[in-house]
This record gives sequence, structure tokens and C-alpha cells, in this order.
Amino acid sequence: MSNNIKKPVANIRKSVSSDNRKFYALIILAFILWFVSFGLRWFNFWVSMPTSVAIIALLAWDSSKPLIPAQERLWQEALWGLGCAAFLYLTFFIGNQVAGLLFDFAPAQVKSIYALQEQVPTWLIVLILIFVTSPGEEIFWRGFVQRNLTARLGNIKGWLLAAILYAAVHIASLNFILVMAALVAGLIWGLLFIYRKSLSAAIISHIVWVILVFAIAPIT
Repeated sequence: MSNNIKKPVANIRKSVSSDNRKFYALIILAFILWFVSFGLRWFNFWVSMPTSVAIIALLAWDSSKPLIPAQERLWQEALWGLGCAAFLYLTFFIGNQVAGLLFDFAPAQVKSIYALQEQVPTWLIVLILIFVTSPGEEIFWRGFVQRNLTARLGNIKGWLLAAILYAAVHIASLNFILVMAALVAGLIWGLLFIYRKSLSAAIISHIVWVILVFAIAPIT
């Protein structure tokens, strides 16, 4: 093989190796940050969680691979996002009723999630959800993790594994209901990302859904 061919091949291999290291390193970092936020709780949750999400999203951001196509029609993505948020809310409303019948611990675990609201005013929670955690989580979990996994494993396997990882980081909370909620939401937002080929609808859905369940119509 001539030197002219060897150099590009070596550069490609180096790039792939670097991408792999970044991918695995950020997955590990996400588990650490979620553990600090949910498990250790050294700081106010509404300080540690948005900080964790912002860090992981900024590190994962790659401007060379746009997550939102320039030619997309935002109003269409907004409709998809609103519809998905409504579907998720209905799913969780029914799921909450079923979980309460199946598991004695479910109501207490749901209440422990809402107890986090007592740490800061509701208006501040809404701002954090809109501008930090919702877009940040979608950028990382769908735009970075799922996109990388689907490129390696295909749409179905990549989608499933990304949703499982999204649920797994929530195990640090020791809250079964929260982990299951993350799994269901991760599957739905992951499907939306695959179908729309853009993060806009998933981000809008995430924002609307969390505001519904935390501020407007809590599911208890």
C-alpha cells in the first residue's frame, strides 16, 4: 500500500478510535453525573441536575452534524411534539393508575419525585425545564447517544439500547417508578427522533410533557 493511501486510512482509523473514546467516556460521565444528582444529592437537585445536563450536552455537541435540519418547518415539528406530549401524558396517567394497583410502593415513589419541587419555586423549575434540562437531555440522549448507537447497530437496536441507557442512569435514584418512566419516555422520544430525523419535535415534546406533569397537571 502506498504512502498516499496509508495516510488517509490511518487518519480514518484514528478518527474512529477518537469517536469511540469520546462516546464511551461521555456515557460513563453521564452515569456519574446522574448518580451525583439523584443518588448523592450533595446539592439542591435543581442546581445539580441542570448543571449535569448542561455539561454533558455541551461536551456531546457536534456542530458538524446538525441535529435540526435548516430546511425543516418548525410548525410541523411543534405539532408532532405537542401530539407526542399529549400521548405521553395520557400514557403516564393510565400507567400511574395501573402501577398504584400493582405495586404498594408506587404512590410513595411518585410522591418522592414531586417532593423535589419543594426545593425551589415552581416558576424557576419551569425555566430550568424549558431552557436547560429538556433540550439538554434530548441533545445528549437522542442527538448524541442514540444517533451514535443507530449508526453502529441500526435503528431498532440503537433505539432500544439508547432508551435502556437513558433509563439506567436513573437507577441511582433507587426509584423504580422513575426508572420505568424514563424507559417509556426514552422509547417514545427515540421513535420520534428516528421518524422526524430532527430533535425539534422531541425537544418540544419533552418541554411540554415535563411542564404538564410538574407544573400544570401533576400525575398523583
